[in-house]
Amino acid sequence: TKALVLKPTTMARYRDYVHDDLVPAFGSLKLDELRHRHISAFVTGQLAAGRGRTTLYRCLATLSSALGDAVRQHRLAHSPASPPALRRPPAPERRIWTADEAVRLLRHCHRADPDMADLFEFLIGTGLRKGEALALHWDDVHLTERVRL
Repeated sequence: TKALVLKPTTMARYRDYVHDDLVPAFGSLKLDELRHRHISAFVTGQLAAGRGRTTLYRCLATLSSALGDAVRQHRLAHSPASPPALRRPPAPERRIWTADEAVRLLRHCHRADPDMADLFEFLIGTGLRKGEALALHWDDVHLTERVRL
């Protein structure tokens, strides 16, 4: 059912976590045998092996989602993934470019790929996010008035 509500790339990532990580780690256990200690040991082993916290967090989110579905379907009384065995890693701090950094990027882009340079110049000049800019239609943009609707 997840394939009906998730983007294809997210679904592919879920599938990889299940096949490459979760089944090898927990596949020998019956659903009602899985405990929080199993998940905690998995986390400890993965971190000790050098697995990235963000990747591991996403893998555990996949497991938590599946176990939450099992609870909703009355296949489990409670989820062994709750409370989470790993907290969400903090997002990296973002920093606004200086005017000099933006100019350096645009100069490089104009030499390397002028069409992309125009896109980056548009993004920097308007403050639009990439998805917003790429979703624009010509009817949305009025170049002579220098506005977008």
